[in-house]
Amino acid sequence: MAHLVPISKARSARERGIAVMLTAFMLIFTIPIVGLAIDAGMLYLIRAKLSSACDAAALATARNLNLGLTLAEQTASATQRGTAFFNANFPPGYMGTTSATPTISVTQATLNTLNVTATATANAPLYFMRYIGTTAALASSTGRASRRDVNLILVLDRSGSMQGQPCTDMISASKTFVNMFVNGRDRLGMISFGASVFNAYAPTKDFKAPGALLTSAIDQVTCSGWTNTSQAYWNAYQQLVTINQPLALNMIVFFTDGVPTAFTARFPIKTLADQRRDYSGGPCGGTDVFCNVPKSTCRDDNGRSSTNSLWGSFAPKLGVITGGDINNSSGDTNGLVNPVATSFTGEPMIASAQRTDCQMSIAQRRARYDLAYVPWQDANGLNTTGYQTGLLTFGSGHAYEGFLRLDRPTNIARIGMNLADNAARAARNNPDLGIVTYTIGLGSNGGVDDELLERMANDLSASSYDNTKVNGLYIFAPSSADLGNAFARIASEILRLAQ
Repeated sequence: MAHLVPISKARSARERGIAVMLTAFMLIFTIPIVGLAIDAGMLYLIRAKLSSACDAAALATARNLNLGLTLAEQTASATQRGTAFFNANFPPGYMGTTSATPTISVTQATLNTLNVTATATANAPLYFMRYIGTTAALASSTGRASRRDVNLILVLDRSGSMQGQPCTDMISASKTFVNMFVNGRDRLGMISFGASVFNAYAPTKDFKAPGALLTSAIDQVTCSGWTNTSQAYWNAYQQLVTINQPLALNMIVFFTDGVPTAFTARFPIKTLADQRRDYSGGPCGGTDVFCNVPKSTCRDDNGRSSTNSLWGSFAPKLGVITGGDINNSSGDTNGLVNPVATSFTGEPMIASAQRTDCQMSIAQRRARYDLAYVPWQDANGLNTTGYQTGLLTFGSGHAYEGFLRLDRPTNIARIGMNLADNAARAARNNPDLGIVTYTIGLGSNGGVDDELLERMANDLSASSYDNTKVNGLYIFAPSSADLGNAFARIASEILRLAQ
């Protein structure tokens, strides 16, 4: 039987001694390596925090280049705000650092772009590396942002449904909105609209100038009339076309509280007698004032009739037709359609209220005596047809068979919606300007059409959303008290894009 032989005590003691020596020797290398890893890790955290703070400072400076009337004043105010953001993201003494102060500069890169650079350094303390004489390391970072100039046309609905508190709240919210932009760099203009469209404030970079404030023009808005949506939007688009700055952010902010109830076109004067049909679809029974209507007797100021060869067979009359009500499917046999006469091929149509050759000089709602039908295009060449289908035409046997009826309020509203949609699409399809549309719909009167405003903005929620074009945003404001938040959100979106 084999026997185990014990290891001698002396040999065991020698081996333990060697292990202690090896451990002590390894610590000479292990401690610096571990210390270096810890110090490097802390330095990495400090640098990451510093980088975040520089980015925040650059973005905050760029976003706040809207304070002061001169670029120097804007830069001073924005730099102060950027420094505050830096300190909020990298507090003094963070993780034992010292001398962490940002340097922020604003330079002009191109005619329409400002560049902001925020640079900062900090002395980061070292702990485990001090035994080799290194007590601190320098951490540095740079953040950059840019701000593109903005060309913005504000379009405000001043129709009759806005009267009272909604009009007051719209004015207040709009004034706060325009003050968020940069005088001297951004260019702002304003259009208000009812049945007629008023270019209330020509686009300018000096919109905060004393005595010529855009906010003062907004204060002058009074609410009354119908809703000529398409013409208002088209006018805003044409102002951006005139400015013609492809490198800037070109934007339309469009506010309304209802569906279109008017549009502008060159309406043919009625050159044929016709028999109108009643709203039930049957032949005219002879009891309505609009039965068996003769051809128009309108004359221009020179005494020319609608059949004069200088005007052509269908003398076009430029006017605004109103009275659209998308919810009024039954119509009105007494004529809710009210064209507002403006001109006859560039000449006055009605010289005074005493003229008797045009029924509209007696009562505007008697448009059926003078106007033949709705043309296939409006005054701007936009199609009156579109996504709103079911447009009513004159029936078989009528003098203007197949043409769009102008005596049905539902037709006016649907045509107005098609025109507004087509106007926004035309602006969006401009390959040079990249126009972005923001729309706000006020719902307190229950008449706003979400689908139309989504389509106009090319909102991501729109049924017609086109991902090949720039998209905007539609915001619904349940009440006029919510308009301030709605306009503020759009301002935030615009300033975000400007970065």
